[in-house]
Amino acid sequence: MIRRHPVTRAAALTVFLFSLLVWVYVVVIQITHPQWLPLPMSHVTFFPFNWRLDEIGMTAFAFAAVAFLIWQIELNTTSENQR
Repeated sequence: MIRRHPVTRAAALTVFLFSLLVWVYVVVIQITHPQWLPLPMSHVTFFPFNWRLDEIGMTAFAFAAVAFLIWQIELNTTSENQR
């Protein structure tokens, strides 16, 4: 049986890394092509593909912050249980 903590820790780390990469991508776009920020991420016109780049950047930053917090809590919980 798979223990809950390693799965939660791996999922939180994955969400943190990919959300951080999306946020960095939006920041680079903001620096290099600021006129692209109000444009949708895709040509598809239905939700969630019609989100603007700046909205995606804010959401990715929030996901990264929450996932980092969960990852750190899981790391501390695991290290305290091993003592």
